[in-house]
Amino acid sequence: MRHAVSPLLLEAAESDERFLVLSGDHGYELFDALRTHHPDRFVNVGVAEQSMIGIAAGLCQTGFRPCVYGLASFVPIRVLEQVKMDLCFGSLPVVILGDGAGLVYSVLGASHQCGEDVACLRPLPHIAIYSPCDAHELRACWIEARGNSTPSYLRIGKSHPDDIHPGAVQGTSPKIVHEATPGSSTAVIVATGAMVRSGLSFARAHGLRCISVPRLKPAPLDLIPLLGDAERVAVIEEHASSGGLWSLVLEMLQAAGTNRSLRVEAFGLRTMFTATAGDHQHALGEHDLGDEQLARRLAAWLGATGAPSP
Repeated sequence: MRHAVSPLLLEAAESDERFLVLSGDHGYELFDALRTHHPDRFVNVGVAEQSMIGIAAGLCQTGFRPCVYGLASFVPIRVLEQVKMDLCFGSLPVVILGDGAGLVYSVLGASHQCGEDVACLRPLPHIAIYSPCDAHELRACWIEARGNSTPSYLRIGKSHPDDIHPGAVQGTSPKIVHEATPGSSTAVIVATGAMVRSGLSFARAHGLRCISVPRLKPAPLDLIPLLGDAERVAVIEEHASSGGLWSLVLEMLQAAGTNRSLRVEAFGLRTMFTATAGDHQHALGEHDLGDEQLARRLAAWLGATGAPSP
């Protein structure tokens, strides 16, 4: 998915003279096309992420429409106070790109891993939050974020060569990416970001409905009707379940006044730091979210009859 960011930045620069990108001293290859065709639209502020948010806020107040880029562990986590006071307090339409969310930077340890960004941003006023699963959802989220009159955060996780959707998607409402086989279990997979791929793989193998949730704030209330007559829901995310999509689903069900029996299981990052270095699957495995571990856990969930959550 990350490869899809570069053309979006170039298109924005060519269509809007107010647009420019600020980077906290990373992502250089990502900006090659932008720097080649519009070198005046790219600013490397150096290792000064807090200042970068303040600079973006100032530029926004003088008529520019900036986008700020950084690793999610730094932007927005390192700059949370600046996002709160410089952007959200003033309702400034700055787009934040948080790359490498979750455990993507597995070999670099806890300082570069980020499983709490959504939970930290959700309580802040005015900001929209997006978690696309592929290039098609990324484009839809980007278009909406660029059109917002308030701040927006795009969470970008593990890149994959193949898309989930067969083509362009419209809007950022929840999307059914696999429909249940008639007569199959009344269980539904709900996932966001990079974990949609894992949820879709399991859903295809077991004939379940799988739903991708690309927008996390404003709350995607239209998810609730998509659950249909489900009796059990598995929520999968490369983020802490507390404060993430799992919490959001429970909040929306409560707000909707759902009074039928519905069990919502959490499949998210554990409340722990990874202990050893390895590739992305290795890091996910420490949280019991690697491909094989997750498949086993989902199979146990699908076959369970009211067993407690793992």
